[in-house]
Amino acid sequence: MIDKRKHIPLYIQLKDEILDKIRNGTYEVDKQIPSEKVLMEEYGVGRATVREALSILVNEGYLYKKQGIGTFVARKQPSLGFEPLISLTYSLEARGIKSVNDVKEKKIITPDRELAHLLRWQSPKECLYLKRIRYADERPIAIEDSYFDGKVKKIDGKFDLNSSLAKIMLKDLKITITKIDQTVIPRVPTKEEQEILKIDDKILILDMERWMYIEGFKETFYYLKFIIPGNIYYFPQY
Repeated sequence: MIDKRKHIPLYIQLKDEILDKIRNGTYEVDKQIPSEKVLMEEYGVGRATVREALSILVNEGYLYKKQGIGTFVARKQPSLGFEPLISLTYSLEARGIKSVNDVKEKKIITPDRELAHLLRWQSPKECLYLKRIRYADERPIAIEDSYFDGKVKKIDGKFDLNSSLAKIMLKDLKITITKIDQTVIPRVPTKEEQEILKIDDKILILDMERWMYIEGFKETFYYLKFIIPGNIYYFPQY
């Protein structure tokens, strides 16, 4: 249900409520969903909130409108692609949360054999290393260490590395992802992680590692180590 005490905008909460009903079959394919007036009364929100939520779902392909009749559930659900799955910026902005990325370190390095093994490279080679702190509504929420294959080090200086790396890779570089491997392990944060994320050792963090493979590259193109407090992260159901 909608919680007006949350920082998440009401239209985003309503959109999620309607989407849940589409996915669980409450709202059936090609069937009309409740009118704007009914949704306003059911969720206790204004007409502008309802219209904004419906507009997003229409644009995303979940709903369609029949002029003068109403709004219906689309037969073919949209393909989300990789961006919602690999981009924290996408996930936050989709929920109306302002995100900021702060690049703390950026350099071209040649990893030692131990790090190269972690990156799943047969031997050490030049790469672009990037360390960022991620913020949501001015609150530090993640520590991010990224390693890019040295063949794409041109992104340094050409693109704003404080922006979404997923957008740079998918929309600017137009790469084609062929496979993603990922592990997530909950653990107690180190002292340094506690200080950066402003948490204590009673809150577990999620230690995530991701290996991305793309068309034209046999080895890992992009490796990410991502640390985020477990009390603010959830796994979206797609």
